[in-house]
Amino acid sequence: MSRKKFLILLSLLVIALSAIIFYLSYYPKLAQVNVEEGTLKEKFKKLYEYDEEFRKAVDELRKMVLDPEQPYDKDKALKLFNTVLEKLELPKMSPLNFNHGKSVHTKASRIPPKLECQRPPQNLVLKIVQPKSDVEEGNGVEEVYMCYLKHGASWVIEVTVVFSDEDRPQPNSLDDIWYDVWRLISWGRVEDIETFYIILHPTRTFIKYEGLAIILNESLGIRSIAPIGSDYKSFGSAAHEEGTETLEGTEITIYVNTWNHAFSIQDTNKNMEKIVYEYTPDKAKIGLRLDAENDYSMLKYLGEILLLP
Repeated sequence: MSRKKFLILLSLLVIALSAIIFYLSYYPKLAQVNVEEGTLKEKFKKLYEYDEEFRKAVDELRKMVLDPEQPYDKDKALKLFNTVLEKLELPKMSPLNFNHGKSVHTKASRIPPKLECQRPPQNLVLKIVQPKSDVEEGNGVEEVYMCYLKHGASWVIEVTVVFSDEDRPQPNSLDDIWYDVWRLISWGRVEDIETFYIILHPTRTFIKYEGLAIILNESLGIRSIAPIGSDYKSFGSAAHEEGTETLEGTEITIYVNTWNHAFSIQDTNKNMEKIVYEYTPDKAKIGLRLDAENDYSMLKYLGEILLLP
């Protein structure tokens, strides 16, 4: 074979391989999957209850992901995940697309005493402003929890927002459905739950985006919850930024700025139509992030650890 023919064949092979990799990488983001809202979670729960093979695959995966004493095997995890997908009558995932790992690495030595919640001051008004398109895709605010608690020398309001779902771009794509199934396994829910803090002072109000931790009932694993500030990011992005914002008064407007529902008092999507939710202490449910997880998740938790300074 001449050098010229060899180079042509090599070039064609590189192009073909590039096309295959491109297809495997981007097809899940573009392919639409027709799954009716609410049916995926119900089907998952029904299979978990009645199908032994399905339940075993889910339990093994959860143990690898959530038990700090269990080693994580990525190849085995993918095989178990594809068993779950097959039972749900969904396309399997290729190794190229499987990027999930272990979520819990440390075991709690003891369970902390439960934090005591009080009802926040009655003059608090919280407005949550969310892009209308996100709400119309089935990701609107479902419930808000508020917990007024003593932390050190300060009184803090822990605010936990429950969204009906969380859609990766593009909504209802194969990538988004795989994401929902993984969350059903690793979080025990499709609802998105996010937490931030309000600190009221006589002259100003601080909004703090800080992480926290919750302790799993079965493994006593300490699950870290990332902060959920959006900073400058907008709806096409995801964000888990830590930080503090300052405003005046007790009427607070918080914008949902990213697809994973990160917050700021600044709107980074000024051209998007919005839906406004308004909550006062009387309308919100009094409770912690711990309570929200135990209300919405198939997993159960024993304790919550504040990480505020």
